[in-house]
Amino acid sequence: ELGWISKVYVNRPAVVKHAEEIKRWRRVKGNWQAAWLLKAVSCIDLTTLSGDDTPSNVHRLCFKAKHPIREDLLKALDMHDKGITVAAVCVYPARVTDAVNALKAAGCNIPVASVAAGFPSGQTPLETKLAEIKLAVEYGAREIDIVISRSLVLTGQWEGLYEEIRQCRQACGDAHMKTILATGELGSLANVYKASMIAMMAGSDFIKTSTGKEVENATFPVGIVMMRAIQEFYWQTGNKV
Repeated sequence: ELGWISKVYVNRPAVVKHAEEIKRWRRVKGNWQAAWLLKAVSCIDLTTLSGDDTPSNVHRLCFKAKHPIREDLLKALDMHDKGITVAAVCVYPARVTDAVNALKAAGCNIPVASVAAGFPSGQTPLETKLAEIKLAVEYGAREIDIVISRSLVLTGQWEGLYEEIRQCRQACGDAHMKTILATGELGSLANVYKASMIAMMAGSDFIKTSTGKEVENATFPVGIVMMRAIQEFYWQTGNKV
């Protein structure tokens, strides 16, 4: 729906002002704070994406994923028997099998997520991206974190961006697809909004800010713009990303 994209306008000063207001909101305290922190832990993708990753440090990460909080703290909160774990373990495709085996040996069902599609730069041919996704799924990844080609955004090739993400979605099969926008390299908040909409139109289950390897990663203004895009997409389609 290119009509949604052509009309996009983002009032940057208003977004920045709203971001500053959010930072001044009253913070929750006591038990409410503990509850929100536990919720935050359960949303984490515990990640290692280093060039020196080995089976042993992936195994340690998987143990941490199953036991993210000290047992004495959980007992003090009466949450020791509630099965608090992280949401997923995220690794490169070459380490997916290690993570799957470690989690299976630990007797837990935490999904393994794999970055793919030319992570982190996105500067690889589409055929290579699709092959990498298919291999990661074959190795046992249940979530795939793709990264978009920033050049398609910066040159306004919205149909090309849609088609690339759509093919990635198809390659994921039954695995969830999480689309990383690399927002620090998109040039403007309007481009962040447009890329968010295109990613959702193409079938993304999640949209994410950044790889963590750009100069600028997640920020409050970018988060606000992406959530407003999610909200509009929900209003238009009934699909909550």
